[in-house]
Formats: sequence, structure tokens, C-alpha cells
Amino acid sequence: MKKRFFRIVVVCCLGGGISLSAQVTPLPLKPVDEHRVREIASWLPPQPAGLGDPCSNRKVWDTLLKSGKYDEFLKEMEQFVFPPFSKEDYFSLFDGSAPSSGRGLNMMRERARGLSKVTWAECLTNDNRYLPLAEAGLRDILDQKSWVSPRNDFDFKNYNGVGYSVELTSALYAHTIAQTLYLLGDRLNPALKKEAVEALFQRVFNPVLDKIRTQNNDRENRFLLMTNNYNHVCLSGVVGAALTVIDDPYQRAVFAYIGEHYAQNGLMGFGDDGYCSEGVGYYNYGFGHYVLLRENIWQATGGKLDLFAIPKVRKIAGYATHLQISEGVFPAISDSHPGAKPDPAMMHYLSRNFQMGLTAYDTMSFEGKINDNRMSVMMVFPNSASLATTGAQEPALPLRSFFEQSAILITRPASGSGLGVVMKGGNNQEHHNHNDVGSYTVALGSQLMAGDPGAIPYTADIFTAEFRYTYKTLASYGHPVPLVDGKTQQTGAKARARVLKKDFTDQTDLLVMDLASAYELPDLKQLTREFIYDRNGRLAVVDRVEFGTPRTFETALITRATVTRLPSGKLLLERENEKLVVAIDSYENSYTLHTEEISEGGVPYTRIGIRLKEPVLKGAVQLLYTVE
Repeated sequence: MKKRFFRIVVVCCLGGGISLSAQVTPLPLKPVDEHRVREIASWLPPQPAGLGDPCSNRKVWDTLLKSGKYDEFLKEMEQFVFPPFSKEDYFSLFDGSAPSSGRGLNMMRERARGLSKVTWAECLTNDNRYLPLAEAGLRDILDQKSWVSPRNDFDFKNYNGVGYSVELTSALYAHTIAQTLYLLGDRLNPALKKEAVEALFQRVFNPVLDKIRTQNNDRENRFLLMTNNYNHVCLSGVVGAALTVIDDPYQRAVFAYIGEHYAQNGLMGFGDDGYCSEGVGYYNYGFGHYVLLRENIWQATGGKLDLFAIPKVRKIAGYATHLQISEGVFPAISDSHPGAKPDPAMMHYLSRNFQMGLTAYDTMSFEGKINDNRMSVMMVFPNSASLATTGAQEPALPLRSFFEQSAILITRPASGSGLGVVMKGGNNQEHHNHNDVGSYTVALGSQLMAGDPGAIPYTADIFTAEFRYTYKTLASYGHPVPLVDGKTQQTGAKARARVLKKDFTDQTDLLVMDLASAYELPDLKQLTREFIYDRNGRLAVVDRVEFGTPRTFETALITRATVTRLPSGKLLLERENEKLVVAIDSYENSYTLHTEEISEGGVPYTRIGIRLKEPVLKGAVQLLYTVE
């Protein structure tokens, strides 16, 4: 396949940096800026390079081998068999044998991981034992009909060789292949290396350039315009691969420019306050790849092009530390899984680069940890983080963190482990959205006692608008928010919490939200939720509603704790060694409790509906959480 490259007409000049304004819509496709490309090209070395050092630098690789930290990995590799491509797995979503694309996707990603592992093994041992496996694995992947996830192989164009596109998996393949070529270098068969580079142009580089040149609206390669994790993951793979294998500095500079320019769209998906609506898990994935993209470009340009120079990035870097309720405890907001935590390698990198003073992360070592041949290689070789000086130790978690633009309040006890709470405003058009305006999470010590249930396993229709909110866990029904006249929350940006009042002191935090826009009910005159947090170990959640005509009203308690009804009528929540009592007050209206266990393939949880017995014109319900 002949390498093809486009020189694209100048339309404007970005100059020496990036300006990022608060935009609702993403930056559109446009021809590359020739002036900026030539500026970047002047910073690039004559020859391409990847992350880490090639296998030929024995001083470094022998030191890693002699450290003993890779002994267990190499012992496991003695029985290694390269994961085969399975046509049955690839098409399992479409023939009905699997409920989602996960089976095919996992098969494909295991093959990329297999190529990373044999690359690592040969670089460490340097005895040609794993070189044949690496070449055979690379050959097998080059012969593989599709590099894209089955879900994204629209009309099976990739599988049938009709066209090629870039998405999460093909971007992973591109960077993994490029790193293998770079790390093994002249050890690889020259003809195989040449064929691999041609395949990268055919399947990855040229489709991206075609997209920019034609500015078409096809479904393929739309990652450039996306404002969620997809954007940074794909850009990281494409740009990282290009900087690693393309000989011509000008051509490499075009891809560095593409990374610089279109990564702004991914940043737009974060609040200006740094909040990530996708939750901790996707923060790791999406922003973790922004880190990888930044390091690739930073190293390639000798630090002259730095994606960390954007002020908003520093706020995004602080998201995880500000989101934690107590040390190591995070809410399962959106499609995060319960127990999800920030990725240590990413946090090490962020802390040292921004001098955040996260001592536990600053001192971490990543030798012996092999997840891929990209980030795992980067973290054991000199990089911008290892070259940076550490900052002053960050003080203990503050009493509260408030993402004001996103209306997310994390409030904490004054000292030690105790009752901590996350109160969520937001809107119902967030990335990986759950209809959860007004939701909250209650933590006690290391346990999540009540609140947001988190993600469920992905199914074939889970991202289809028609079906997504038929899942109770994704709809407001599976969250601790009201059910108004039997209606759950509506989807869309118009369903938005409006902060009516906030009052923060050393002893208490008060946050009042208007939730009425989340419910499509013209007769709804008022719906407010008031959070009153007392650092002595109490949280009151008070819902007040008013209708034009009498309507039914229900709120909910969501928990994975063991629930016991006490003689007093209160509820006792127990999880591990933690106990929390919940008192319910419906004021002048009586109520009934309706208990339901919900799983939908995930970790089961209990929904306790607190339902007013009779329709009301006005009503209020308070849930008072108190540490036992």
C-alpha cells in the first residue's frame, strides 16, 4: 500500500499556543494550519521516536531485567500463547450469541495486549526467544480483517476491506503496533516493518486525513468532534503512532497539530471547574489518554508544545482529589463502578507535573507493572513526571470541595473517618448520563452506605436513546431522587438542577436545589431538595413539592447495605462495621415503604420507595441520616 499524504490549505493561524473558550459546540473540522504545522515541524527531531528506549539500549533494559521485578511476568510468559482472532466472537453481538459487543471487543483488545507482552518479554530477555512470537503476532494482526470494535464497524466496512475507520480499538492497535516497531527496531524483519507502517497509513493515518480533507459527516472518524473520553483516547493512539513511525517531520507535525487542535474538543466535555461528568472510571480512561497524548507530543517537541499549558487542564487534574469523600473513597456517579478509584500511574504523573504534593502518588514506582507497551513503558523510562520536582505536601482533605459550575458538593467531617456526602446537581445531558439530577451519595468510613448505584454491564442497546433509560439503574428510578406523579426524570440539558441557596460554615453545609425542570409535568409548581449536612454526623435530605392539582409523590433510598426496620420505625443500614440510622418524616402526610431489589446484571442494590399514601397539593419528606 503506497503511503499517501495530504498537504491541506491554510485557513488560519493558531500562533504559538491554544486558546480555549467556553463553547457549547465542538470545534468543527477544518483544514490544517500550515504555518502552525511548519512551526511544530521545526521542533521535531529528524527521526521518529516512541516512548521509552529501543531494545538495543541494553544498559537500560538489562537494569530492568536485573531488578527482579519482572521475574513473575517472565515466568508467566513461558506458557504464553498469542490470543487468536475469533470470527465467532467478532460477530457475537449480531448473531444473538452475546448480549453486547463485549465478547468481541475483549477478544480484540487481548490481542493488542498480547503484542505488548511479547514486545516487553523480548526487550527484557534479549535472547530471541520471544522475537518469533512478536513477529508472528504482528503478522497475525496485520492480516486481521478489522481493527475496530464490532459495534463500530458500520456496515462491516472494515471487516470486508471496503473502508477503514478510527475508533477506540483501532487507535489502541495503531499505537501498540507503532511501539512494537520502535522498541524492537532492527530486530524485526524489515519487510514486516515496512508492511506494518503501510497498514498504519491505510487503516489509521489516511482515514483521519481524509476526514479532515473532505469534512464529511459520515459516522466514521467522528472522534475528532467528540467531547467525551472518545476524543482523547483516539487522538492519543493516532498521534502517538504517527510520532513513533512516520519518517517525514512535516507529516509527523501534521498529526501533532491534529492532536493539539482537536483535543480541545475533549476538554470541552469537562466543566470549566474541572468536573468530569463521566465519573472516575472514565476519567481514568479519557483523561489518562490525554496524559499519554501530552507526553508523546511533549517528548517529540522537546517540551515546546505542551498540552498542560492550558489553564483548564490544571483544574481537570484536580478532579479526582477533590471528588474523594474520604481517603480512597469515591462516589459511583454516572457509569463509574462502585469502588472505582483514580489510576495510580495517571495520578503520579499529574501530581509531579503540576506539583500537587500528593505524596502517596509522588513516591510510587511502576517497575514490574505491565499493562501495555505504551503507558507502562513510559512510566519506567524518563518522562516529564520523573524529571519534575515534587511539590510541597498537600494538606489534608478540606472540609468541602465544590464544583460550582456543575453544582457538585463534596462535604466531609472535620477530622478522622466519619460521615461524608456528595450532593449532585448537574443535568441530564451529561456524558455517560444517568438521569440523576439531585442525587447524592452517603459514605461512612470506607463504606458507601447509600446513594448513587453506579454502572451496570453494557448491553447491546445501552447507548441507544430509545432503550437506555428503560434500565432502572440509568433512569432516575434507580437513584435517590423523587418519583413525581409516577414519573421519572426526563432526559436532556433542560433537566437541570438550579442552586437556590448555599451556605457553608465550619460546622454545617446547606445546599438547596430546584429540581422541577427534571420532571415533565406542567402541573408541577415547585420541587426543591434541601441538603443540610452537620459535621457531627448528620445529613438531612428534605424534598418539598407543590402541585396545581393533587398528585402522588415518592422519594427513594438507594443502598447496598443490609437494611433492618427498627421498632421506632427508623431504618438501620449496616455495611461491614459501619452503621447508619435513617429517620423518615413526612410531616402531616402518612407514608408507606416499598422495597425492591435491583440488579440488571450489576451488583444488586435495594431501592426503598417512601411513598405518600394520598395524592397531595403540597407535601414534604425528610430523610435524616445519623451515625449510629
